[in-house]
Amino acid sequence: MAKSVFKGVRISGVAGAVPQQRVDNLKDHQFVPEDDRKKIVALTKVGAYRRAPVEMCSSDLCQAAAEALLSGLGRTAQDIDAIVFTTMTPDYRVPSTACLLQDRLHCRTSTLAYDINMGCSGFVVGLYNACTLIQGGGLKRVLLLAGDTQTKLCHSEDKNVVFILGDGGTATLLEADPTADDIVIELMTDGSRFKNLYVPAGGFRCRSNETTRRVEEQPDGGVRSAENLYMNGMEIFKFSATDVVKSIAEFMEAQHICPEEIDSLFLHQANGFMNEKISRKLKIPDAKVPYTIGFYGNTGSASIPLTMAHHYSTTVPTRERCLLSGFGVGLSWGVVSATLDGVYAPPVVELA
Repeated sequence: MAKSVFKGVRISGVAGAVPQQRVDNLKDHQFVPEDDRKKIVALTKVGAYRRAPVEMCSSDLCQAAAEALLSGLGRTAQDIDAIVFTTMTPDYRVPSTACLLQDRLHCRTSTLAYDINMGCSGFVVGLYNACTLIQGGGLKRVLLLAGDTQTKLCHSEDKNVVFILGDGGTATLLEADPTADDIVIELMTDGSRFKNLYVPAGGFRCRSNETTRRVEEQPDGGVRSAENLYMNGMEIFKFSATDVVKSIAEFMEAQHICPEEIDSLFLHQANGFMNEKISRKLKIPDAKVPYTIGFYGNTGSASIPLTMAHHYSTTVPTRERCLLSGFGVGLSWGVVSATLDGVYAPPVVELA
């Protein structure tokens, strides 16, 4: 069990960026009959999402978010000691995209920079790393970037994923602060179920070839190649409604947290129906569960911080006791308890 208590670390601010292009699930995706589109939207609660153009990468979105965040907080790139970038969609196979962002953001060459290959739980795993670098490594400021352009992994006519997955990037600044409340993080992994959400081919285990690139209708009704993202929706739902709920409930019990004491529950924006099941099983009122799934979709590693950025940019900053939970690709999942005190969040950037 990877559970740690971090002291002297403060989340100072969080910012988000999304592509300007908006996909309307009721009007677009004409390959699916209108009645079916309405049913899918009613179930998933995803009315629309943002799609990056071909030339826009996760790094572009995270860079825009980082620049907005640092400017608003009165920090400069020279203040950053480390960049941690969590993504499933890096710019290149080699090198880490964090290295590119060190240069593009004009950080010092003494800045530590590395990627974490994670998706839905990426922000939670990234927080763990950032807190470790500050508490255990003695760093002062860590810029956590979390972003994905998942639409690039999806075939445009795979109805199993194309109504849900969107693109987004975020930046979160963590700083050393001896007066900060504890941040508690617990991480879990079950790699035996990785085939429920993965891209089967195109890597080094199963290399790209003519066969893996062939687009075909699949047994589950989706249209895709072996180099597109596959999701077993039923198994992911079962995982979320059982393993994830159980882990959050046990975490709350171990930390002596009652549902009434939680001000906000930030869940990975998997889909609306799934998240409602989780929050209601935990007995946390809907009013305490911010959502962005309806207009940004499921943005992978960006979904939790993008929801936080949207929430705090439209809400008067106060001291809030929050729970965060990311879950999905891996399969991996995690839970965070943190008190956010006046966290800064600029308006979400729309990148053309």
